[in-house]
Amino acid sequence: MIRLAVKDAVLRALEQARGERLSGGMLAERLGVSRAAVHKAIGVLRSEGLAIDGVPGEGYRLAPDDDSLTAAGVQALLDTDFVGRDMLVVPSLTSTNTVLKERYLHRPHGFTLLAEAQTGGRGRLGRSFSAPAGTGVYQTILLHPSLPLSHIQFVTIAAAVAVAEAIERTADFCPQIKWVNDVLMHGRKLCGILTEATIEGETGTVSSLVVGIGVNLRPNPAWPEEVRQVAGALSEFGAVPRRAAFAAAVLSRFERAYALLESGREAELLDRYRSRLCCIGRPVTVITPAGKYQADCTGLDGNGHLLVRDAQGAVRTLSSGEISIRL
Repeated sequence: MIRLAVKDAVLRALEQARGERLSGGMLAERLGVSRAAVHKAIGVLRSEGLAIDGVPGEGYRLAPDDDSLTAAGVQALLDTDFVGRDMLVVPSLTSTNTVLKERYLHRPHGFTLLAEAQTGGRGRLGRSFSAPAGTGVYQTILLHPSLPLSHIQFVTIAAAVAVAEAIERTADFCPQIKWVNDVLMHGRKLCGILTEATIEGETGTVSSLVVGIGVNLRPNPAWPEEVRQVAGALSEFGAVPRRAAFAAAVLSRFERAYALLESGREAELLDRYRSRLCCIGRPVTVITPAGKYQADCTGLDGNGHLLVRDAQGAVRTLSSGEISIRL
């Protein structure tokens, strides 16, 4: 436990001074440990994939352009109590949601699975996609919620708010949200969010939730032409953050949003969500299993359901389905 604490403290210091060199003596004095402990921690961090170079007489540094994605690197930047504190980062898998549900439902509340690439990602309505390494950040958060079943839909809203706020913080532009959970910039989708629940058969309660979040950092060369017309990436609108920094920003903001739900402050979360919705006051096409119709979006109710007025003047409450914005 002592070694892990030193390792984490060394990494945090290097992250905060990214691009600058810190001597072993300076790190040892700052952290209250021996130089030997610092040297050992550096070795452990390098073995975990961190690009740390050292120059005798000058010290250690994390390369300013290093974009490595490791559990240690993400956790050093987290501002959370439980989300991401137990974490696994893998080079590639089919889908973070699928693999987490198959292998990791026993892990603690807040466990997070990240992948550098996905070969069988899953979206809403059974849509699938592939995502090569370097094009995005793909992570799934495991929750064992104490929320009532009626509040589960707020978790997806919390994820959308977290992603939008993380993009604004790290990429320096302000995206919007299309109900329910599409994060957009200039009408192009930057992010996919998929929340799935595991229900206890006997009690009907939710034993676990998996919240999958995939964000496009750069255009995906595997996108078919029809996807290219509607998908977007952070690189097309602003700066591309380091993957570890962006993953940590999303997780940290998600925990804050989720905390509002746990403390009964759903109205505050909805205010933040409503302020980013791009559809309020605009004409929309409502797509449902029964068909589609034209309507005007008039607002959002206290449960996060969309309110629309159809051509006959009737106000309808939408709790599922998709909408597309008529531009």
